[in-house]
Amino acid sequence: MNMLRKWMRRAGLRVALLVAEFRPGLALRMAGLRPMAGGSGETTTGTLTDSLPTVIADARIVREYEGVYLRTCDVRNLDDGTGLNWNEISLGQLQAQDITETTRNENAQQLADTIFSVQPLMTQILVKITDRTYRRIASVVKGKIGQLAGNAMARKKDEDYLALFSTFNGAADPGAGNALANGYITAAARRITSNTTEPATSAIFTVLHGFQIYDIERQIVPGSSTLAHALTDQLGEEVWRQGLRGMIAGTMLFEDGNIVIDANDDATGAVHAKEAVVCVNGMGIKEEHRRDPSFGGGADEVFLTDEYGFAERSPGNWAYSQVSDALAPTS
Repeated sequence: MNMLRKWMRRAGLRVALLVAEFRPGLALRMAGLRPMAGGSGETTTGTLTDSLPTVIADARIVREYEGVYLRTCDVRNLDDGTGLNWNEISLGQLQAQDITETTRNENAQQLADTIFSVQPLMTQILVKITDRTYRRIASVVKGKIGQLAGNAMARKKDEDYLALFSTFNGAADPGAGNALANGYITAAARRITSNTTEPATSAIFTVLHGFQIYDIERQIVPGSSTLAHALTDQLGEEVWRQGLRGMIAGTMLFEDGNIVIDANDDATGAVHAKEAVVCVNGMGIKEEHRRDPSFGGGADEVFLTDEYGFAERSPGNWAYSQVSDALAPTS
């Protein structure tokens, strides 16, 4: 009996193969399937859309400004074991006087000190991604995740630096709604280097949004100028070809697109001495990892933590805001 059953199974397989070879439609019906109706005409990618794979060939990170604070600020570190604040003492000026051979000088000069303190505060970013996500996303995307988190931390630090601009002395800017001109930058620079209270001796920087810089470029090369007219002077030719770069009134110009343009199309840049803005780092960026097996079948958490603070040294003397129109250029 067992031998008979085996022979019948083998015979049935042979029959099925013969039916599939010579009567495919019948074979499909025997299997409980319906044959797919084909059409007439040429076959193109448009007719086989379900067969076309989707492959992520590459990935990129949205471009952003790295920030300029590392080049424009007086960067200091808060040492371990020194408390919450970074402290600096400034000693006031003393006065000398004329004397003669018979003068008995009883005019002692008293030392006066002022403390300047900066307390770094913490900032952090958390990126949490499930194991399933890691398994399914393209490898070219995986390689960008860490850089994205680092960029966010750097941008946050630059934005905190730029937020300080609104607290600077506003006595040398055109004001909201008005175009920025070279004269305002010159005025701010001279107020810094020849300040009657305390002159600055360090390098001076001008940090502006690109739309503010555009207004100065248009003063040097007006929109109605022809190339021939622009080439009649060296500065005009340079700005025509490369845009405004380098030095303005003895200050180094930096463009920072992280400067916020408000609802009225105004922006706040600044002219300040390097020593005017102190950046105190409480620690370097710290990276930590944590597993969360309870979420989504398992997930990795990555924390980036930084500690820093920005503050103005010698307020009102070495830093001047540049509030001006920052409407997007059109021509």
